[in-house]
Amino acid sequence: MKTLLFSVLLAVVTRSTGMAQPCLGMTFKTGMTFELSQFNAKDKPIGKISYQVKDVHKEGSSTVMDIVAQVEDEKGKQRPPYTIHYTCTGDELIADMSGMMQAMQNGGMKDMEMKLKTNKLVYPGKLSVGQKLSDGQMDVEMNTNGSTMMNMNMVMANRQVDSQAPLTTPAGTFNAYKISSDMNMENRVMGMPIRSTMHIVSYRADNQLFDIKSETYNKGGKLMGYSLLTKTN
Repeated sequence: MKTLLFSVLLAVVTRSTGMAQPCLGMTFKTGMTFELSQFNAKDKPIGKISYQVKDVHKEGSSTVMDIVAQVEDEKGKQRPPYTIHYTCTGDELIADMSGMMQAMQNGGMKDMEMKLKTNKLVYPGKLSVGQKLSDGQMDVEMNTNGSTMMNMNMVMANRQVDSQAPLTTPAGTFNAYKISSDMNMENRVMGMPIRSTMHIVSYRADNQLFDIKSETYNKGGKLMGYSLLTKTN
């Protein structure tokens, strides 16, 4: 989350870079790569996102990863890369939700300044079937020439672990937990609200940083598209 949380503590941060850091049963190190491939509802490839861990360091007792994301469409055209951050506290993994907004800014909002007010999605160190997870939230203000043009609020609500089963992707077979949630979005453009709701089903494994699979459904329950973890080192 844009220097995920705790920026007020930067003056007292203990920082050691470039070293492998264990946390939550995972070992994070510079150079690790991941690839998530994206598909539409008819299983047609529509792009991919490649991630590379550029830096791993300690901030107090937490491990922080700076990860560069590269979006590529179905024709192989790349958008400008952007950086996201993941924080591992030892008990929780805190995920950066700002990537979508950064991709929008790179794609068509280059003249706008993005200000993140809230940016937090937490996964506990251990998942279990029936477990309720805390809401995720992102609040963004888009400004241009000193004026607020758009406010966006996104809440990942009703998050819960539904089941556990093996899941196979091109990256391997994982013991995955199925997590369902509702994504509620409200955009205010020049003060006018635009609201939308989607249902998200994601599959996570204890020893993986990213979702193994993630499905997006519209308000009526129709599949809109999905992503798969296709490569990891």
